Amino acid sequence: MQLSWLVRGLRTGVLTTKYPRGPEAMPSGFRGLPTLDATRCHAVDGCDACVRACLPAAITVTDHQNGRRGVRFTLNYGACIMCGLCVTACPHDAMVMQSDYELATRDRDDLVYSANLNGVGEAS
Repeated sequence: MQLSWLVRGLRTGVLTTKYPRGPEAMPSGFRGLPTLDATRCHAVDGCDACVRACLPAAITVTDHQNGRRGVRFTLNYGACIMCGLCVTACPHDAMVMQSDYELATRDRDDLVYSANLNGVGEAS
């Protein structure tokens, strides 16, 4: 089986591009990681536009427990497909696509971004 893949690869040539030397080497239209600007997020006020737009359900917004005010915003980069729909859907421009292109880690928990949102401009 592996020999057939090797032969096929030799016949067709290189099928991948070179590893980029930096963000400036990325092709036009490249989308990196979506990130949250917690100071602009209105999830505390009930906004969940990014959650509804996220096809793989990588974004969640949950109420704090134990009577604490605010919500917890979570973005799982392990499930995210970097489509940018959350950025387009956010009416407050709180979601932004960054030019980051490396997402390697040894621990799956490192792929989860989480923020406690207490109100506009407040995050803990």
